[in-house]
Amino acid sequence: MTGAYGNTGAVFYLTVLSLVDYSTFFMVIAGTAVIGFVALLYLNEPKGHMAEVNEDGTVELIKVS
Repeated sequence: MTGAYGNTGAVFYLTVLSLVDYSTFFMVIAGTAVIGFVALLYLNEPKGHMAEVNEDGTVELIKVS
């Protein structure tokens, strides 16, 4: 989980680790994984078309089914 959140996650999790014991620390990691999974359930997939800007500045529409 620390790698997934980058430097911010590393600082957060190391701070938590310095304040609690190891079993609580792993419960915090599990809790944030569950929160992330629940947030994933609320994401909507794109419908219709998506716009992509190419390197040369042109815009290309991509059909999403």
